[in-house]
Amino acid sequence: MGEISILSKNKGQGPHSPRAVETELITGALEILKSIPNLEIKQVHAESGQATYKPDFGFLVRYGQKKFKVAGEVKASGEPSLLRRSAAWLKNLLTKTKHDYAVIIAPFISREGAAICRDLGVGFVDLSGNCLLSVEGLYIERTGHPNKFKKPREIQSLFSPKSSRVIRCLLSDPRRIWTLKGLAIETGVSIGLIHRIATALENNLFAKKELRAFRLEDPARLLEAWREEYYRRAPKWARYVAKVGSVEELVTKLKMAAIHHGVRYALSGPSGASLISPYLTPTMVHFYVDVLKQEFLDEPRVDRVPSEGNLLIRVVEQENEFIGSREVKGIYVVSDLQLYLDLWAMGGRGQEAAEELRRERLQF
Repeated sequence: MGEISILSKNKGQGPHSPRAVETELITGALEILKSIPNLEIKQVHAESGQATYKPDFGFLVRYGQKKFKVAGEVKASGEPSLLRRSAAWLKNLLTKTKHDYAVIIAPFISREGAAICRDLGVGFVDLSGNCLLSVEGLYIERTGHPNKFKKPREIQSLFSPKSSRVIRCLLSDPRRIWTLKGLAIETGVSIGLIHRIATALENNLFAKKELRAFRLEDPARLLEAWREEYYRRAPKWARYVAKVGSVEELVTKLKMAAIHHGVRYALSGPSGASLISPYLTPTMVHFYVDVLKQEFLDEPRVDRVPSEGNLLIRVVEQENEFIGSREVKGIYVVSDLQLYLDLWAMGGRGQEAAEELRRERLQF
């Protein structure tokens, strides 16, 4: 399938550049389609046209006497929230261009992700062997293949409580070049653990060593790996209900109670993000504390509930969530990184808000 080579002729792109990874995904996905009996893949090419309506690539599908012009979009992750946006964009693209059909390509697409694509009328191919093509008399669906791209234990260990202190520091200044000693001093983590983290980062193409120093090579992918692990571990919040008129009133009462009783605190979630930019209209408060005192709870008169509620409290055990917190409009708010993680862990609208925060504040 020599046509694929035209997608990877950009000069100066290394083997692990985003363009090279994209080409690898396209090649693998088209090989899977090529293995389907009676299905031919032709004319694979980079798409031209206005950026607003320009997919990553295009190709021609021949099935018997039928021919279909297909637009393809490549995603490094098959997370449902990302698939929903991409599928909706591709569905709209089909009304603006001469393509007959559109597919999403990703390393792995779950049953939930497959249902999203199916509902929106978009196909998919993943490198684990799952696929869906459904257009004008052609219907091919293969599902149930397990994820071949589960994160190895080495990557998961990068986001343990102690190691994530280092990741947090690196992502707070992603362009900085670090020495191992300098990073150990900055984070308070042993030089031995710093060395193991640096090696794991390099092994997984997140960072690159330069003499006695190293720097992040792909902060965006590192952030995405962290958010997936953070979402999987789903931090537990204790739920409370407070009889107040508004979220703002509750935040003020909690702040005053924390000051009166010597409780360190920081706001997170939509209520924290709303002080920076109105991504979501908060209906509840996410409140980190260093210790949970009964007198602190008594002052704003909050009661523990098994579900629902308008106040979520979490006790910080290793101070990680407090790192980078700052005062915004008189209220302490967690760092942009922590806000991103907590918003993402909410799922749904929270993930949309997290991506807005990422574009406007993190910018990687």
